[in-house]
This record gives sequence, C-alpha cells and structure tokens, in this order.
Amino acid sequence: MARKKKVILTPEEQLKQIIADIEQTRETLKSLEKSKKALEEKIKMDRLAALDDIIQKSGKSYDEVKALLSK
Repeated sequence: MARKKKVILTPEEQLKQIIADIEQTRETLKSLEKSKKALEEKIKMDRLAALDDIIQKSGKSYDEVKALLSK
C-alpha cells in the first residue's frame, strides 16, 4: 500500500494552521463548558426534586425539616 506524500508547509502556513487549530480548540472548550454547566444544573435540580419527594413522604413541612437541619 502506497503512503501519502508528506505535505511540507512553509512557516507561515504552519502558523496559520496552528492559529486555526487554537481557535477550533477554543470553540470546543466553550461547548464543553456549556455542556458541563447544563449537566451540573440538571444534577442539582434532580437532587432537589429527590429531596422534595423525601420531605413530602415524611409528612413533615418544609419549615420542620429546615428547623431539623439547622440544629
């Protein structure tokens, strides 16, 4: 199987390629940070919903549970 011929770039072309790679990486990082934030918020809301269910099932009011946890 024949190998591809290695492309030789000038320093200017290499610099342009590196700048493009950096920008693409920045965009990827921004996207990942947005996804992370959304998932953290979803986890928080799921935990709060589970806690609310526990409070409801316990028969205690929110204020009673708050007082118990504040001690």
